Order: sequence, then structure tokens, then C-alpha cells
Amino acid sequence: MSMVASCRQVFGDFQYPTAPSGRPGGAQAVFHHEWKKEEAKEKLKRTVEAYQQFEQGQMPAGPGADALLASFRAVEKELADHEPGPAKVVTDRQIELLLKKKASVLHLSAANYCWFEDPAKALCLKLAGTRSAAAPLTGLCDSSRCPQATHHLVHRSVWQTTADNGVVLLASPRIPPAEKARLRAEHERSVRVLEEIDAAAGKAE
Repeated sequence: MSMVASCRQVFGDFQYPTAPSGRPGGAQAVFHHEWKKEEAKEKLKRTVEAYQQFEQGQMPAGPGADALLASFRAVEKELADHEPGPAKVVTDRQIELLLKKKASVLHLSAANYCWFEDPAKALCLKLAGTRSAAAPLTGLCDSSRCPQATHHLVHRSVWQTTADNGVVLLASPRIPPAEKARLRAEHERSVRVLEEIDAAAGKAE
């Protein structure tokens, strides 16, 4: 499965600006600021979407689901505590302000969300033998085991594609037995993640 294709499938038409080459220092700094601004907006948008799904009963899945739900419930409580009466309407802006800090630690991936709040808990850093880092090491990500990773309905298609590809490869007589053992483990993981996503979102059959 192409990661580029997966990202397009998950993130739709949204694209971060592409860094141009050969810009002078001043213009490069301006561009970097613009890029970070757009990135922050997308992170906040995704966090708000996840919160709204939580309000609708569609829960996140993955090892980091409980921690994310705790954050969402804290926001929910704060909104409720500030409502003077039934006539009070919670605005999107209020929700965004309460979720801004949480969104700032979000790292988007085609297959999961990484809430990189505590580097000491990041599985990728442990696998790399690194104690601290400013960002997760996506090349070593195993979101099915990392306590800061969550899976949502937006990630389902990626895991479904991975599971479907696994079935095809496992059925191929050209794949060596040792490689099939690895592929079987990956396929089982993909199926398990799919089941968890559906169950948490209330869409399991």
C-alpha cells in the first residue's frame, strides 16, 4: 500500500504547503511561520472532530484511547460547569480554546493519531533507545502498542487496505514460509485494530 495514497485517502484535499527551494532567509522564516500556522489549524480541526465524535458516542480506539477520553471528559465537564442555565449555547470557539493545548501535541498519521505529550511513554523512542525528542519517530511507530496512539474512523480505510493486502499476500505461493509468518502477524494486527475501531465507534455488527 502506498503511504502517499493512504494519506490522500485519509486527509482528503488538505495539503500542507510545500517548502520551496532557494528562498532567502527572511522569506524562508515567513514561509515557516505560515506552514506552522496551517499545521496548527489542521491539528486543532482534527482534535475538535475527534471530540465531536466523542460527544456523538463514537469513541476512539487504540492504547491511548483512555487518556484521550479523560481529556475529552475534562473539557466536557468544564463546558458544563460554565453553563449558567439551559439557555446557554456552547460555541465552537469555546470548544477550540479548551482543546487547543491538546491539539498542540497531536501528530497526524495516515493510520493513527499520536498524542505526543510524554516522550518517556513513546514506544518509538524506546525502540530507538532515545530518552527524549521533540517529535515522534514515525518510522518506528507501532500504534497498536504505543500508549499515546489512538485510532479513529478516519483511519479505518488504511487498516482495511492493509488487512486486504495481507490476505492476498498470504494466499500467494511465492511468499516464503518465514515471511508468511511475519505477514500473518501483521494481518492479525490489522484485523484486530479494525475490530477495535468499529467496536469503539459503535459500528460493530
